[in-house]
Amino acid sequence: MRHELQEQRLGRTEGGERSVNSGRFWRWKRDGRLHEFLIECRTTENGSYRIDKKEFLDMRKEALSTPPGLLPAMQIDIQELQLFCIELQAFNDIYTRMISLDALVEQMQNESG
Repeated sequence: MRHELQEQRLGRTEGGERSVNSGRFWRWKRDGRLHEFLIECRTTENGSYRIDKKEFLDMRKEALSTPPGLLPAMQIDIQELQLFCIELQAFNDIYTRMISLDALVEQMQNESG
C-alpha cells in the first residue's frame, strides 16, 4: 500500500512518470521516471534502509540502456522521510550545470539592463 502511494506520488510530480505495471514486464523497467532518472521506489517503516550495491549497479545498467539513456535513482521513504538517492557524479554534473546556467542568466540580465 505505501509503495503504491509512493509510485502515485512519483507520477504526480512535475517531470515524473509512473511505469505501467512497474517492473513486471521487460518493457517497463523499474517504478517510473523523473526527468532524466529511472526510478526504483522503496518504502520502509523501519528507521533505516540498506541499499544493495549489486541492485544499484543493475539499475544503472537498465537506466543507461533505457532510451534516451537515463541515470539510476532510488526514491526511498523511511517512514515520513522522503529521500532521493543518486550517484555523486550525477549530482555534481547537475549542480555544476545549474550554477553555469544561473551565471549565464545573470550575465544576460546585466547586458540587457
